Amino acid sequence: MVSKKKRELMLRIIDLAKSVREKGIDPFEVEVKELFQRLREIFPEVEDPEELLLDVRAVLGLTDVISQQGDWIKHKSSLLYFDPMLVQWKLRELSGKQLARVLTKSWHPIVGLECISQPGIRESVDYWTNLAPLSERGIELETTEVSPGEVGLNALSELGVESEKDFNELIEKTWRELKEIAGEEERVSYWDFVDAENFHKTVRRAWLVSFLVSYGYATLEIQPLEEEIIIKPRKERKTPSEEVSSSIPVSISHSDWKARRTQSA
Repeated sequence: MVSKKKRELMLRIIDLAKSVREKGIDPFEVEVKELFQRLREIFPEVEDPEELLLDVRAVLGLTDVISQQGDWIKHKSSLLYFDPMLVQWKLRELSGKQLARVLTKSWHPIVGLECISQPGIRESVDYWTNLAPLSERGIELETTEVSPGEVGLNALSELGVESEKDFNELIEKTWRELKEIAGEEERVSYWDFVDAENFHKTVRRAWLVSFLVSYGYATLEIQPLEEEIIIKPRKERKTPSEEVSSSIPVSISHSDWKARRTQSA
């Protein structure tokens, strides 16, 4: 006679197998081998026909689970799908030599390390030691010294600048405009602020922004991921001597300006 506890175990196995079939539970989550071992231990105690029927139903249920595992593997293999669990099982079965053989067949390094050898270093030293001077090789380097350009009076007049006072007032006016446009965020896109209705005014505003940054009225921030330049007006001017500054060249072309105007239209 089977005890009540073992009888309940057979019933749970039957219900589990039924759930795998009807509710779509992963058949590989069932420890089939362990449950078969438990049934093997119970079988010698089976005497009653009803208990024998339960044992048969439990065995058939586990057999059905195994069948579903096989169907699952066939389905996945037909899709050329490799489940991580199957790969893990396969790896556990391989020996160290087999794993090494698989690695050498599938290894395709994309990074290589190059280094210079001692003979290569000696050859390089000999080359530079025996290299003749430029004068002896008949080669002369042509260089031209170029002095910084200057903005003439006519160009300044076109920009509305007649004197240093006019220039300072223009810078202050541009600074106030920048702070007003930036608002509470205290930042604005460089091109949103610089672009104007014509290319001449755009260049003029870019010229003024360069002085705002150089004179400490504002800062430029490059955002490489967004490919954007941000202007941040300062609440108070900081002279260049108060901080370390760096130069940020910004290219302005008529074609790019025209493309931005067309996009924003």
